[in-house]
Amino acid sequence: MSLSRTIKILEEIVNIPIYHVVGIVYGGKILLYSNEGGFSSLWILDPTSGERSRLTREPVMWVAEPPLGSRRVVYTKDISRGRELQILYSIDIISSVEEPIVSMDPLRIFGLADDGSTIAFTGVTSEDIAIYIARKGYLEKIVKLPGFGFVNDIRDNLIVGYGSLAGNPLSMEIFIVDILTREFKLYTPKPGSINKTPIIAGDWIIFETNAFNSKVNELYALNTKTMTLSPLTFKYRDYYTYRPVEHIKFKLYNGNWLVIGKREGRSKVFLDGKLVKTPDGMALGAVYYNGNVYLSYSSLNKPSIVIEASIEKEDYRVILESKLPSDIAESFSRVGFTYISSIDGVQIPLYYVESKLAGRPGPTVLYIHGGPWFEISDSWNTVIAALIASGFNVIAPNFRGSTGYGETFRILDIGDPGGGDLEDIVAASKWAHESGLADRLYVMGYSYGGYMTLWALANKPELYECGVAGASVADWEEMYSLSDAVFRAFIEILFNKNMELLKERSPINKVDNITKPVCIIHPQNDTRTPLKPILNLMSRMLEKGKIFEAHIIPDMGHVITTIDDAIKILLPALLFLERCLLKPYKTG
Repeated sequence: MSLSRTIKILEEIVNIPIYHVVGIVYGGKILLYSNEGGFSSLWILDPTSGERSRLTREPVMWVAEPPLGSRRVVYTKDISRGRELQILYSIDIISSVEEPIVSMDPLRIFGLADDGSTIAFTGVTSEDIAIYIARKGYLEKIVKLPGFGFVNDIRDNLIVGYGSLAGNPLSMEIFIVDILTREFKLYTPKPGSINKTPIIAGDWIIFETNAFNSKVNELYALNTKTMTLSPLTFKYRDYYTYRPVEHIKFKLYNGNWLVIGKREGRSKVFLDGKLVKTPDGMALGAVYYNGNVYLSYSSLNKPSIVIEASIEKEDYRVILESKLPSDIAESFSRVGFTYISSIDGVQIPLYYVESKLAGRPGPTVLYIHGGPWFEISDSWNTVIAALIASGFNVIAPNFRGSTGYGETFRILDIGDPGGGDLEDIVAASKWAHESGLADRLYVMGYSYGGYMTLWALANKPELYECGVAGASVADWEEMYSLSDAVFRAFIEILFNKNMELLKERSPINKVDNITKPVCIIHPQNDTRTPLKPILNLMSRMLEKGKIFEAHIIPDMGHVITTIDDAIKILLPALLFLERCLLKPYKTG
């Protein structure tokens, strides 16, 4: 493929807008989070006319769902050129006046909630992880967290969130904070269980838990006055028939429960337990308002749409749609899902997408997702789309540690990163050939996926022609020493506090084994997976005569917030893979 053709394809794909429904604001308008127009920003969509307008003029990092009908939207902006040091901002829907909520030192912010008067969030420094509250002109750190945790909701004088807070990396607990008294309480229905994403509904805290069924996350309600626990129940039975494994969202809107459940990478939407008619794929956000559910949807071969699902009519209409250019759409063939057996018998879910340009068998990229507590679902993925349009089939295994398949599956990698999950990657690699999909195999990933790419090339180089490692981890020990409080806590949880394992599972210590060409792509200002260990890896690879190319992306952090950033990551990756395909590097 010519350079001009590759650039054209990439520009078309990265400019396909992604829409995420955040909430309903003043005037019944839909608040969207989207990359339309070149960067991640907030948009207002009129559900009646379909007209939309950009609300914010600079990249937005995180946004809180506003109270229904609110004029104010609260969000954060990274002011540190990608280092994720953020300031709280708000914007008025009517006047479009944007202003900082409070004068503050920039913080890494995770978890952001707004009840209309008070904002709560998790703020991180090099020293600690803490809960903060903010009002106009006022900011206070109210509680230092005892571990890795996130604010999830605030109502009146109560803040709730969750995290690994009891000293057990294999469990997660709910926390409850009384703003007036500063009382901090941890709650778990069963020691050692996983409890997540609590919300406040009157006198109740609703959360998902695997305390009573280790295979799925169920919804339970905790009475804050009596501290009694009971299952959350719904009027209709569709929800129970579907039996979701996990939940994307659950929230009470004017007495009606809106729930998005998921299993095997696809979602279903329910109102008071009744199935809402939606397209196939994965919901990217939803809100219930005036008899309609407004939500964004996508799939692996269809980009975002925003729909209005009528509860009365039991049907939906498309309000806003991202459309694929015809040449890109025609490159997609089959999207499939299957389970494969790993070396120890663990069943590994796997999505695969076939390209008409690649054929079967044909050149295939094994794409490894980041996280590792994340998943490849049946939702639009810019990287996968770019690979398909460039003439590669794609397989994307949800290795042990992935979300979406229950907490028992997710925690399998805790204490063993680069162990069992590598065996899952190997099993997927072998399946690619045995199924007749691949005649040549390449490996690629970003963040934890970048780490696994390096790790696979250092342990099983014979399986791949070459690899692309983006924003990867080269040295867990050095990364730990360079991290702030939240990422030190993340590493401690991931390794189950077995710090001696950090050295053993670091690619920098297995450079001799890397015998296939590597394309290293890394943001200069990345504070999640810092650049310095990658530079040290490159130095060792140079000394050992390894074949690699490197692209350091200036003024960019770990999170891709602009289309320009996406191009800077994907263009060298695609060109490298095409060179490996057409003119394989000589190794050995």
